[in-house]
Amino acid sequence: MLVATTASANLAGTTFEGNDGNMVVNTAGNTDWANVAGVSTGVDKPSGSTDNSFGQGTKEDNAAVTVVTGSIPPNKNDLSRFYVASSLGANNHNYLYLAWERLVNIGNANLDFEINQKTTTGFTSSTTGPVTLNRTAGDLLVTYDFGGSGTPTLGLNFWLTAAAGNTAGQCFSANALPCWGKHINLSGAVSEGAVNTVSIVDPLQAGSPTLGVGLFGEASIDLTAANVFPAGICEAFGSAFVKSRSSSSFTAEIKDFIAPIPVNISNCGRIVIHKVTENGDSSFGYTTTGLTPATFSLSNGGTRTYDPVPVGSYSVTENLTAAQVSDGWTLKNLQCTATGSGTSATPSGATVNITMGAVGLVECTYTNNRTFHPTIATLLSASTAKVGDSITDSSTLSGASSTAGGTVTYSAYAGQNTCTGTDLLNSTKTVTNAVVPNSDAFVAAAAGYYSFQAVYSGDSANAGATSVCSTEQLLVQAQPSASTAQHLIPNDSFTLSGATSTAGGTITMSLYGPADATCSGAPALTQTVNVSGNGTYSTTNTSFVASTEGTWRWQSSYSGDTFNLAATSSCGTERFTIANS
Repeated sequence: MLVATTASANLAGTTFEGNDGNMVVNTAGNTDWANVAGVSTGVDKPSGSTDNSFGQGTKEDNAAVTVVTGSIPPNKNDLSRFYVASSLGANNHNYLYLAWERLVNIGNANLDFEINQKTTTGFTSSTTGPVTLNRTAGDLLVTYDFGGSGTPTLGLNFWLTAAAGNTAGQCFSANALPCWGKHINLSGAVSEGAVNTVSIVDPLQAGSPTLGVGLFGEASIDLTAANVFPAGICEAFGSAFVKSRSSSSFTAEIKDFIAPIPVNISNCGRIVIHKVTENGDSSFGYTTTGLTPATFSLSNGGTRTYDPVPVGSYSVTENLTAAQVSDGWTLKNLQCTATGSGTSATPSGATVNITMGAVGLVECTYTNNRTFHPTIATLLSASTAKVGDSITDSSTLSGASSTAGGTVTYSAYAGQNTCTGTDLLNSTKTVTNAVVPNSDAFVAAAAGYYSFQAVYSGDSANAGATSVCSTEQLLVQAQPSASTAQHLIPNDSFTLSGATSTAGGTITMSLYGPADATCSGAPALTQTVNVSGNGTYSTTNTSFVASTEGTWRWQSSYSGDTFNLAATSSCGTERFTIANS
């Protein structure tokens, strides 16, 4: 093995002080165990009858191990704690930081940090008996050999399996596959480490206890430069534990251990897609490029995570179906954040184009809004009215959200089937929970046709709507008055007033004999004249002769027309008596 030389400065690309043999920052602006982010901590069981260790001659290549307990006294192999952290350097390299603590310093120390991609289920600090370690091709073993003074020797081994296409003879020991592969010596260019030569404090423990000389060791490794994380290849480790060997020989028995702890050591990126919907919910489909699976679906509150994601280019696109578009769904907003050197996310319409850097994180939220498309129906309080009557309009929203707000403006226009010109009503009402109040009263000052219309403003969840102009027509009619003057037979006159200037229709003047006091029978004489506006209209009889004595009565009636109501004079207002001469 090559000995990693102690550098006077940190490894290039990182500010972590991995070669000073302590846990506190010595140079302002740097990091050490006291302030490095994301530290994972493993703690051993106290020495004694409850402590555990590997038994039955367990070697590093053994995946099937046995955990034993018993009176295990403190010795140079008795570990107490270990720490793991990692970071992305300014040069986009991934760095691994390791530290260990032991109970007594009796010279040398030989330790191995096993860093696995997967977790071994059921392997905890209280486990005893047989355990099969869950090892995967490419798992990492960091060897840490300290001779009692000077700089520790650091090395790497990768777990090899037959399934990975490896052949016998690649094992570091003489064992057959699977095994820890050929040992890789770490040079000072890619690693550094130190064991404390003076007493130090541990700021990560409660009370910051003091550690004596030789009870603490640390290391810093450039995983990218050491080819643990090759460029463009995504790898991630999620579990780590530490073991002590009885000697510097790799095939020496494994002694004490501290059970695995979760870690997050990765050069991979992560893409997270969130879904938010407004005014309802639906299942929205997405397609991707470069990701597996290539498609997925999300509804409100759902999340899709791609992890791990190698360095590279990707895209995510939301695809609305025709039914969703018809139902009023639109993409309201696509908001993305990107962190990590070389990582970016650029939204364009419903697509986000992603460039993933090492250990990058992209989070995007798709917000979809459903706009309801209601219709508005209207109903007048009457379809016909007299000049001066009060008429109100009402409306009903259909297909709106239950909480629909906004306003409805009622309008009235002079003319038939036309909703243009001067608004004679202009009554605006506030909509509450999709309920629309009636309009203010409309009072027509002149006879004629009037067209009504209601316009809904819409709100954040509802589109606007307009009623059909031709469905609301009001006919306003004048109420003319009729008067007659006293005339003798055979002629009469009738005065029409209060009608429109263009009044048409007819006036029928009827004469009833003495036997018809109510003007309800057949008239003895009748004549009809055409009407053209207000005025006095007269009969032109010349040959009628009354043959019966008694009281005769005139009654005249106006037929009315489209814009004028009918009018009739009272029976007997005009009467006269014929006597036998």
